[in-house]
Amino acid sequence: MSSNDPKTYPSAPVVLPDRTSELEPTPVDGCLGCLELAKVRDRARAGGDYTTITDCNVLMARHPEGH
Repeated sequence: MSSNDPKTYPSAPVVLPDRTSELEPTPVDGCLGCLELAKVRDRARAGGDYTTITDCNVLMARHPEGH
């Protein structure tokens, strides 16, 4: 089989690291944007919306250009 032939069998699963135990960014004191992101993150966590939790963490970590 050459490297140009299509695969006809499944690939091994991709294993992603579990980062749920890592610390999340905290709101910057006095920043209303960070405070709002923390509230949105808390609501997302209550609803099991891990995508929104991650988005809020990324934006808070990029303070102040993140929001």
